[in-house]
Amino acid sequence: MEGLAPPLQLAIEMHSSLANGESIRSGIVRFASDSPMSVATNARGDFARVVRRFLIAWDQSQDWRSILKQVESPYRRSLLELAAIGLGGQSIQAALVELQREIELACDEEIKVHIDMLPLKMLLPLLLLQFPAFMMVLFGPLLSRFIEEMSR
Repeated sequence: MEGLAPPLQLAIEMHSSLANGESIRSGIVRFASDSPMSVATNARGDFARVVRRFLIAWDQSQDWRSILKQVESPYRRSLLELAAIGLGGQSIQAALVELQREIELACDEEIKVHIDMLPLKMLLPLLLLQFPAFMMVLFGPLLSRFIEEMSR
């Protein structure tokens, strides 16, 4: 699952733990674990730390909602709220599947926006590096001839 968005990874872990007959907590713990293979990127590591803090606050009956206020992404916040509902003992299977679909659509949209911007980003080296070199090749002989004629 390396390269997936962290909320999508958590949703998949939670969904697979429910599908395997495990508790929702086991999927959350599996996501938040510190094993070297599980922390692929900084973004995932940051979200895993937030999930760990959330789980610790939940286990100690502390105010876990204050942790949610610090999360900026609405998908991450919704996923943690859904995890709290699941940890409370309610069924979240249908809501989890729907949220997972929404996260996948958001990831697809983000990828599409990035791909749409690539031609514009690739035009920048062309304009800054290749175009001036082309202009020098084009006008170089003309300019040298002009300087030669002016020096006579």
